[in-house]
Amino acid sequence: MDILILVFLVIKIGKLALQKGLNTKKWKWNLILAWIAGELIGMLIGVAFFGKENIFSCVLLAWGFALTAYFMLLNYLNKLPDV
Repeated sequence: MDILILVFLVIKIGKLALQKGLNTKKWKWNLILAWIAGELIGMLIGVAFFGKENIFSCVLLAWGFALTAYFMLLNYLNKLPDV
């Protein structure tokens, strides 16, 4: 499920980067790396708060951090001027 969401968001951020006249590969890779970092940080914090036995809560927190990373990149990209 995660992968499908990430693929959709990568396509979306690539189109926005193209509209802004920026390198689409750079922004797509930025999103992929930010998504993975967000998931890892969210999972670590989830395990610290909820423990290993409550994996569902940890995964939800990891997705929340990953989506936050996406929205941070999207916000930054939206603030750049169009070409």
